[in-house]
Amino acid sequence: MSNTPSSWQAKIGNTNRSSERLARGTHAAVDSERRFSEARTDRVGGASDASARRGNTLLSPTRIVFVWLLLGAHVAHAVQRYELRNSVPGRATASLWVAPAASDESLHMSVTLRLRQTDGLAALIAAQQDPQSPDYHRWLTPDEFAARFAPAVEDYRAVADWLQHEGFTLRPMVSTARIEFSGTVRDVEQTFSVHMNHYSHRGHMPLANEEPPQLPAEFAGTVDFVRLNTFPLAEPLVRLSTSTGTVTAMAPSDMYTAYDMQPVVARSDFNVSDITTFQQQFSVAVRSPVKVFPSTNPGVGAPNGACQGIRNQREYRDCLQAEEGEVLLDAQWASAMAPGATVLVDISGADIDASLLDIVAHHPEAKIITMSFGACERLDSSDINVFGPMYAQAAAQGQAIMVSTGDDGADGCQDGRGRSVNVLASDANVTAVGGTALDPGFGANGAATAYVSERVWNDADGASGGGASTLVVKPAYQAAPGVPADGFRDQPDVSLLASPSSPGYVMVMEGSVAVAGGTSASAPSWAGIAAVLNDVVGTSGPWNATLYALARQQYGGDGPAVFHDVTTGDNSFNRVSGYVAAPGYDLATGLGSPDVAALVNALAATTGTSTPTPTPTSAPSSPSPSATPFADVCVGDCSGSGEVTVEELVSMVNIALGTGELSSCPAGDRNHDGSVTIDEIVIAVNNALSSCPA
Repeated sequence: MSNTPSSWQAKIGNTNRSSERLARGTHAAVDSERRFSEARTDRVGGASDASARRGNTLLSPTRIVFVWLLLGAHVAHAVQRYELRNSVPGRATASLWVAPAASDESLHMSVTLRLRQTDGLAALIAAQQDPQSPDYHRWLTPDEFAARFAPAVEDYRAVADWLQHEGFTLRPMVSTARIEFSGTVRDVEQTFSVHMNHYSHRGHMPLANEEPPQLPAEFAGTVDFVRLNTFPLAEPLVRLSTSTGTVTAMAPSDMYTAYDMQPVVARSDFNVSDITTFQQQFSVAVRSPVKVFPSTNPGVGAPNGACQGIRNQREYRDCLQAEEGEVLLDAQWASAMAPGATVLVDISGADIDASLLDIVAHHPEAKIITMSFGACERLDSSDINVFGPMYAQAAAQGQAIMVSTGDDGADGCQDGRGRSVNVLASDANVTAVGGTALDPGFGANGAATAYVSERVWNDADGASGGGASTLVVKPAYQAAPGVPADGFRDQPDVSLLASPSSPGYVMVMEGSVAVAGGTSASAPSWAGIAAVLNDVVGTSGPWNATLYALARQQYGGDGPAVFHDVTTGDNSFNRVSGYVAAPGYDLATGLGSPDVAALVNALAATTGTSTPTPTPTSAPSSPSPSATPFADVCVGDCSGSGEVTVEELVSMVNIALGTGELSSCPAGDRNHDGSVTIDEIVIAVNNALSSCPA
């Protein structure tokens, strides 16, 4: 055995329980043969002392062959398998163990395959944000992304064939980067050499593997992550106000005034009537959302999805309310902040990763994506492996993703044991959105009058999530006055109103007006703002590079003030010391909240350079702006000069947001319906970039 390769020795020394059982079986076989040999020697009285010694202490040829075969099987097992140590959920170690799983229980699982040419992908994403690059704003289609960066089809098939051979049932392929499959606990334990247990977690008893799964060595360069557990990937972050007294809340028109002024990832169905009531009651352009179900419909409140299996009735009701409230808040405020836009709501019957995968694979036209869910980086670090490839694909396709930073301040794990952040917002390819409490200068009539001030959201309902990641290195774009020199990705990037009570957001749920908040509200609201900005400057893709460039100008003293600099408050919460707001960037509110009109002005000033022709942020079913009976009107030419200027584009945006009068630019109302929509702004931008139709 002295010639055994060191890698074999290392693997033999680190085998899992299955290998240990095999080793114990080897020793048991040797012991059994020794007892047989000793008994035979006792029976043969004429045996010589030498023969007796051979029978008792020396290996006979038969025994040598038998033991060598077993030992060879042991070594072969160790050499041909490898462990995926990142695939044991941290939640399992932090949760109460309940019992071993029954062998006939079934579960849904997934394998994430490694993207190809990841360095080249990162370089492309950076080039797409560089105005000097020939790849600037040249977005890939899903087919182009698959051809250049997705795992090879033969690699997908090799893993898929192996899983089928082991008895698992595969779901239809959505992407070669992901294999969805299901099977029994017995199959999982035998195939991956793990023990499956039940744990107690927020009313659920999820299944999870106790040890790292083992896979055939041939997949070592292909498989990035295996998910063998049923812990939820994340939790909804919506905060419904529980106040029984008078509660101040912001209507859409108040937000337009205060801040001068896409698809939604969900796992609960909702009643469209609640969206319509919200839009009608609060004077938002009425446009029904488009629902998409990549698998099964989990029902309103997700009784057949995220909330299934909760036995405690109070926890079950809370789950239903949170899941339904989350999707309604996101859809209502994404539409409110982007008047006239169609909101696509992708609803998964499994978990939010399935919704996001469906969006990036099948809906590249959805250029702004919002996710209002949270997971603790310290305990849910493996979420990076699940979501990272999808975030990268979205970025390369020009899709911006807005993610809430969480509602528990610096205590992202909600356990009072130290600082952590929302792992879903840690990736460099997403915009992390924190929260503030806002003074909008309410007048005597109860309406907002102007932006007065903001502070870090931190009250009895929660606090703005923020801090430094421990998993993701600092991206090159994250540089501005105040950004810590910590070497890691910091969040949030930006902020917006999040407090449910200072003031909260109005919403409609089950036919009644409610008040809610949390970064669950600030993320979709920022997504709506980004949709408006996209329609001014063209599809920008991920927004972070642009936002930090503007911040460097503003906080460096030589650029316009496009952010409200929040310098009051901190995000210490639940006995965990947080971060204090300060001039410039800080780890409680990021770069600050937006002055939308100033952002529009700053961005519109560049539309005459390398900006490509913009595309509407809407679902495929929305009407095309070119198919119209009003083609003879030069949309956006407010002065009748025969051309569209930046100032006229800004006027149209102000009209759309409710802060300008239609009389200031009648030419912005192309179809004469008394309003200015995103489709009309898109046409005006086209006219500004080229020329008015003859």
